[in-house]
Amino acid sequence: MFSSSVVNQPSRSLRAALASTVVVLPVFWSMGQLRTWWSPPLDAVVFAVVLAVGLPRAVASLGPRNLPAAVAALLAGAAAAVGCGMLLGETSWEKAAGAVFFAIGVALPVWLRRFGPAGRTSGTVAAIPFLAVLVHPLPDRASWAFLGWMLLAAGIACAWAATIHLLTAPGPAPARPITPARPAPRRAAPSTRMAIQLALAVGAAFAVGQWTDPDHLVWPVLTVLVVHSGNRGRGDVLWKGTERTIGALAGTIIATCLTGTLPAGDNLAIVAIFAILALAAGLREISYAYRAACTTAALAFLYGYFGQTGTSLLAHRLLGVLAGAALGIAAAWFVLPIRTTDVTRLRVGALLAAADDVATSTAAGAPDDAALDRLTASDRELAAVTPTLRAARRFGLGSARQLDRTVTRARVLAQEVTAIAARPPGPATDSVTDADAALGPKLADLARQITRARRALRP
Repeated sequence: MFSSSVVNQPSRSLRAALASTVVVLPVFWSMGQLRTWWSPPLDAVVFAVVLAVGLPRAVASLGPRNLPAAVAALLAGAAAAVGCGMLLGETSWEKAAGAVFFAIGVALPVWLRRFGPAGRTSGTVAAIPFLAVLVHPLPDRASWAFLGWMLLAAGIACAWAATIHLLTAPGPAPARPITPARPAPRRAAPSTRMAIQLALAVGAAFAVGQWTDPDHLVWPVLTVLVVHSGNRGRGDVLWKGTERTIGALAGTIIATCLTGTLPAGDNLAIVAIFAILALAAGLREISYAYRAACTTAALAFLYGYFGQTGTSLLAHRLLGVLAGAALGIAAAWFVLPIRTTDVTRLRVGALLAAADDVATSTAAGAPDDAALDRLTASDRELAAVTPTLRAARRFGLGSARQLDRTVTRARVLAQEVTAIAARPPGPATDSVTDADAALGPKLADLARQITRARRALRP
């Protein structure tokens, strides 16, 4: 029933892999048709494919009326990302300007989260091109024609992703949880703090990359973006950053050894890239470590396709991954840090508030569907931080470990309330069955337990 269900993980992983593959293949075919008649740069083909990998998940929750705004956000993000990439391909002050603009460009979508679901969705879509523009190993060409091809590639990827989304998921977008009211913060909003963290980490990654390996300065930046994706507090960044770093190191080592057996330009590398990207989309639902391993392996095959292989390149990749992970984690912990404990308390509060609304409406004889949707969405949000809490409890680190049992108890209460609210109505008769008669006391007891849990949650 809930998003963390182990039983549903294989099916969700399979759906994610299929969703990515169904979009990637027609996008690659469309770009191949363009290469039949014209001569778009290979950068545009790679750019379109990488966008196609990230777009299905980004637009999964959008309704038809939200898609135009998402398309506009994608094209604006693509233009900004490609412009930054062209500056990074230059020398001297142009490269420095490109790094600064790139850091601002990836931080701005995070800051947009302060404007609610619309800002969050637009920011998520606009951020995808910044990751995609770092993937290909070829330098960007500073020309209007190159910019046009890249924007066309973004349009093709967006068109296929939107079309397939509308054909396969025409229903309304799922509800988002409502965060409980709280006093006005005396510090900057979390979205602002996360944006500043990311901007500084990316800027530092560019500096470290330029200092240690100017020819491959994107590796630390890529790792910072991966570590900070889905930032839910400093503890979350530390745990998931560790997972992603281990996965990225494993994927880099394995794929670099395998690509050494393939000559440059071998089509088997392209087949391996598509297979690994589909696997990465599915394994993301299980663990970030697997996804990071698959993603870096796909990048290693891509670089090998262009002739960049060998043990010396492996050393540069490992150094870039480690440096980027260290910078990303350090920024989350020491630059305007956000405590995972605070994030968890807010999400538990949202879950319990929604559970209380569902219990009250069900006891009145009319279950509130909107409250039930909020309850499901709140549980999904809370499930995202449970791996971090369990890791903190397992290793005995951080104050967040003390909330592991609180989260488990809150989710059990929510599950019991949902089971009663979703119970199919019995036949319309004048008599009341024993089961129906027992629901009232059961709901009253659940409401009391929810009230006690909400009081105990207060610091």
